[in-house]
Amino acid sequence: METHETKKLESLIDFKEDSINAAVVAKNNDFKALLIAIKKNQTMKEHKSPLNAFLYVIEGEIEFILNDCKKEKFIVKKGEIFKFKANEMHSVFGRKDSKILVVRI
Repeated sequence: METHETKKLESLIDFKEDSINAAVVAKNNDFKALLIAIKKNQTMKEHKSPLNAFLYVIEGEIEFILNDCKKEKFIVKKGEIFKFKANEMHSVFGRKDSKILVVRI
């Protein structure tokens, strides 16, 4: 995406049939914004963010699984935002075809 250009977030990333699609939208030393497209029933394997982050569900519905000793699950729906801490092991499951904006801060 070019500077001084407007676009709809959901148009910047497409779904892949056999894998999760991720694209960096913007970044610098202290910040990173990613778009993720995850299809229904796909799972983003366990990982952690090096920075505190929040995610915003542009479309669809996901399950954010915090892989601590309790295996907490959070349902995040279209239009909702969810914040999580750096270095927390987690995975993401697509409850519906979903597009997500993740911002590491």
